[in-house]
Amino acid sequence: MKKKLFSVVSLVLIAVMLFAACNKPAQTTDEKAETTTEEPAAKKDIKFYGKIVEYSSGEATCLKLEELLADKYNIESLQVDWGNLEQVIRTGIGGGEPCDIYNYWPQYLSTFTDSGMALDLTPYMDADGGAWRDSFDANLLGLATYDGKIYGVPTTPNFSCLVANVDLFKEAGVDVPEGTYWSWDDFLAACEAFKAKDIFPWSNPSDNQKANWIFGNGIMGLAKDEGKVEAVANGEVPCTDPIFEKAFTLTKELYDKGYMYPGEGAVTLTTDESRAAFAQGKVALSSEVAAGIGAVIETLDFEAAIVPWPSMGKETTVTGGADGLFIPSNVKDPDAAVEVLKTYTSPEVQQINADYGFVVAVKGTTSDDPIVTKLSDFGFAVCAQEIASLDAVMTDYYRNQALSDLVLGDGVQATMDKMEEIRQQVTAE
Repeated sequence: MKKKLFSVVSLVLIAVMLFAACNKPAQTTDEKAETTTEEPAAKKDIKFYGKIVEYSSGEATCLKLEELLADKYNIESLQVDWGNLEQVIRTGIGGGEPCDIYNYWPQYLSTFTDSGMALDLTPYMDADGGAWRDSFDANLLGLATYDGKIYGVPTTPNFSCLVANVDLFKEAGVDVPEGTYWSWDDFLAACEAFKAKDIFPWSNPSDNQKANWIFGNGIMGLAKDEGKVEAVANGEVPCTDPIFEKAFTLTKELYDKGYMYPGEGAVTLTTDESRAAFAQGKVALSSEVAAGIGAVIETLDFEAAIVPWPSMGKETTVTGGADGLFIPSNVKDPDAAVEVLKTYTSPEVQQINADYGFVVAVKGTTSDDPIVTKLSDFGFAVCAQEIASLDAVMTDYYRNQALSDLVLGDGVQATMDKMEEIRQQVTAE
């Protein structure tokens, strides 16, 4: 009897529940939306190893990048450790936990491309009709091109350049060269005019890897004339070739004729000494790097102008390169990393670099600063391919010893012979 009663009660309860369900008011569209809306996708974490605190624009560019992509990415901008940069990058990539983007000089990326550590950006550059590729200065983008593939992007180029004391040019009756080319013959004529007025024509420091600038620019300019830039840089051309002979001979003549400040001791001139002499009106021309030339000019109490580097060849060529960025090949999300890199190299972000007085490798930025405008004109002339990069032994000799051997030692032939000996040893390995 109890069992029957329980069954009846159960049936009644079920009937009540079914009746309630059938008569429940239908949900409105808004109510359905409220119950079916999913939580927004979590933002992706991006590690951007590209904050250059030494640059006045370094913090601002990173903040702008983070702001532009705040809805999609959590971007952590990390300070570049210059003293351990390569080790930091190799450790991250080798450990399988790399940053999404690394700062590294495009002209030296072979250290990572040769070991397969850098992502090939060519497909991304070619997408949308090559829009991203076309946004860069073609010559500067070439710094990150290896075997026809693009592995990195340039941001702010830096190269050897000259600043002139306009007052001393007027005093010597020499026209300040305009445009982007100054022939070697016209330059030598100017040197004679300066010397006649007891003015040193040029100060070129030998510290901070500047000792090779005069003959180095000459070698690459002459190599460009013959279409041998890559061959010379790769050690395929003997260092006794006429290209080297002419560049070394013309450089030695500048020192032998007393054109280089302060005459005796010019081979060991420091950057501080060079800048002091220029500021004191003792020198008509002073060698500088593009990234620091604006700050130097601001300290002067006379009119100064940026002029073309005297060319031994038919076209201006200056050694240099650029700061830049690349993506490791084992990055977790290549598309996300590329999107962030594209945003950082957009005119909207890179305009900040231009506003702070830096030359920019990206098209579409503007600057009212005449120094930036002038320096930007020389982007075509930057050549990062040098035989100095062939090997550590060649680097040391080329940048630290060759000038002394050339001017104070046994001269042109001995210097070429020493370099040729190093070249043969390196290429034979």
